[in-house]
Amino acid sequence: MTTRIVSYSELDSYRQCPHKHELSYKQRWRGANTSEALARGTLWHLLMERHYTELINRDSTTDQRLTQARDVTLANAGEHAELLAWMYEGHLEMWGLDEEWEILAVEHPIETWLPTAKGGRSTFKLKAKLDLVIRQHGKIWVVDHKTCKNLPKDKELDIDDQFGLYTWAMRRTGTNVFGSIHNAARTQRNKNPERFPQELDERFNRTMLYRTDIELETLALEAYRTALGAYRWAPGEAPRAPNTDTCRWRCDYTEACLLGRKGVDETQVLLDSGYIQDFTRH
Repeated sequence: MTTRIVSYSELDSYRQCPHKHELSYKQRWRGANTSEALARGTLWHLLMERHYTELINRDSTTDQRLTQARDVTLANAGEHAELLAWMYEGHLEMWGLDEEWEILAVEHPIETWLPTAKGGRSTFKLKAKLDLVIRQHGKIWVVDHKTCKNLPKDKELDIDDQFGLYTWAMRRTGTNVFGSIHNAARTQRNKNPERFPQELDERFNRTMLYRTDIELETLALEAYRTALGAYRWAPGEAPRAPNTDTCRWRCDYTEACLLGRKGVDETQVLLDSGYIQDFTRH
């Protein structure tokens, strides 16, 4: 049997729409231009990666190294530099140097087999790269950095499988992770900050998430069933799942998809729009 390696992003893409999954992960289309939100998120993750890498070994040079890491990132951030500087300044003011955290790993890669319904090993492997692994008060946590226009509500996080799957995967690979921490940073600035200042707790939030063993095993099994469903379709047969919410802001293919549904050559629309097929990425 062929082994397939899947990520949470791929599983989430299929759950949104099978046709979106086919375009992204089977036909390997990607846009020539990165969205503003994605660009900001990528740069913030890079800044956090450099920040916490410098905190692994704390000494008298830590502040200097953090300043250098910040400056290198901002120098290559283009139009996003001012926003990132504001976010990073707020992050330091809100969380300091996270003295209670022992940094165990930064950008930690993991890969483990998803289980079948009978508990055996499936033909699918879940892969992930964890933003941060820390120990706090004797417990190990997986930390995931997120940027957002508005801070999420607790219920939104309760139905997000990503964090539970990361906890499950770490336990499967031998690390006794207690839970995960959603580390949110808001990107939306008030237009008139002097008149309408933003408090730090309106810009940053950390939510500790714990799931029971039964819940974690359920998440893993459902991830396997999602992966199994994603690869049952023959080429070109994965159905569209129109949704006014996800199609509007979570899909890069909406225009091509709608034209394809009308009988226009979807592939040609993507090519004309500057999309390319990239088979070098997983």
